[in-house]
Amino acid sequence: MMPEPTSSTGISIAALSIALLGPLAGPYALILFAALAGSLWPLSAASTSTRLQGAGLVLRCTLTSVVLTGGAAAWLQSEYGVQVNESIAPVAFGFGALGNGWRAVIDALGSVVSAVVQRLGGRP
Repeated sequence: MMPEPTSSTGISIAALSIALLGPLAGPYALILFAALAGSLWPLSAASTSTRLQGAGLVLRCTLTSVVLTGGAAAWLQSEYGVQVNESIAPVAFGFGALGNGWRAVIDALGSVVSAVVQRLGGRP
């Protein structure tokens, strides 16, 4: 018996794609999985009434982590000499684990900016 041409063609195209693009996709897969693992921490502490709300929380935390990880890892390399390939997993995990804590971080940054603007403007 001869295998169907469509099934073997699909498998060989997938194998070829993985062989060609696998080394390029590795760091992105690492970021995604570390961000997903980190985002499960705030999910365990959240009080979500539906599965959809829980999935939305995980998706929001994961996507935020994916977007911010590259820049933060590059900054760590430029400032502290930590190689990007060594820091992307912990950074992605940390951003994902921060969860809804971003509101407090943004409020603190806003307070710092406000204090700097007031100091530069001469007002106490």
